[in-house]
Amino acid sequence: MTEASDVRDPNPILQLLRSRFKWLFYSNLTNAIGMELRIMAQAWLILELGGSQFWVGAATGLRVFPYILASLAAGVLIDRIGGRTILLWDRLGLMLLAAVTALIVFFDVATVSHVVALSVAAGGVLALGMPSSNSLVVELVPRERLQTANSLNTFTFSIARALGPMSGGLLIAAFGLVSPWLALVGLYAIAALCTRRLPKVEVKSTGSAWESLVGGYRHVRSHPVISRVMVLCFSIIMATTVMPVWPIYARDRFDVGGTGFGTMMAVFAVGQGISAMYVANRKQWPRLSVPILYGATVWSAMMILFGFSTSYPLTLAALFMMGTAIPPWVTSLATILQTQTERAMIGRVMALYSMAIQIGFMGWLLGGWLGELIGNDWMLLLTGSANALLTYLIFLSHRDMRQL
Repeated sequence: MTEASDVRDPNPILQLLRSRFKWLFYSNLTNAIGMELRIMAQAWLILELGGSQFWVGAATGLRVFPYILASLAAGVLIDRIGGRTILLWDRLGLMLLAAVTALIVFFDVATVSHVVALSVAAGGVLALGMPSSNSLVVELVPRERLQTANSLNTFTFSIARALGPMSGGLLIAAFGLVSPWLALVGLYAIAALCTRRLPKVEVKSTGSAWESLVGGYRHVRSHPVISRVMVLCFSIIMATTVMPVWPIYARDRFDVGGTGFGTMMAVFAVGQGISAMYVANRKQWPRLSVPILYGATVWSAMMILFGFSTSYPLTLAALFMMGTAIPPWVTSLATILQTQTERAMIGRVMALYSMAIQIGFMGWLLGGWLGELIGNDWMLLLTGSANALLTYLIFLSHRDMRQL
């Protein structure tokens, strides 16, 4: 059951942050800061250990494989035992992995293979958290507030992309490579405590786990909108090829070091944050195709500009605009899936959605490999153009998509 809500409230953000949803928001916020801090810390750690751009991409990209396997189980588990329990498992598992990483860095026994292996393990744990969070939104928030709630969840990543990398750079500069991993332990502990404050939701499971899994797959495959939206989500693999290039450009092209790298990510986060607050405060989009096409077009154009830029200020401007593209794209896709999906299927559909979004980390691996093969600028021209083209083709492929 969703909590009672007055949809006439002139401030939908404050309304949600006074409701039970606030504990999910706080849990997601601290978890997101931890995620961004981890990505920054592990990228810098790999470079300090002598790893190449390929291994920076691999550390994040390879974790998609355990994520895919765990997601299949996560969707079924959510629909059978509830998202709150699964989300708590996620927070505690990530805290344990951060503690292990801190230990091996502290005792100076860390290697590139250790960092990659722990990142891959984190991928399996993350598969529990993202679909649980997206499913809980439907339970905690009325339909009229889904766009606002999804935007607030996106906003947590905006804050995280500003605070996570920047704090990571400051911690490393002041206290060494072990400090961000100790900070991660604390962040995940806070996320776990917030998760415990969420209300328990009664769920009713029927049939075997295998029947539930097959039923979810059939539901997605047979629905003309949900199936195509999933293709759009999986296309993120082309959009994220730009990510492993960021630290390389910071170090080699612009020579701005860890602080400059953190600034690049912070500017990106500011753009995302401004965009997320705009989406959260506005009324529901009359046509959800508009924000999705905006997001894909701007992101693709700016990643190409980023690839060929030799000016640090121009690069920061491109990153800011890329940030503005994320909230309308992500929020609209999530809202479509949440409103088009049967309630009994929500865990499985959102697990597939989360799997698709996480496929984006394969873009790190693809970008790291293809960038070294043909050059980062030409790689981003190729993948950016393909990303925009596929988005437009998907909307042209079915009348229900064109009417969104």
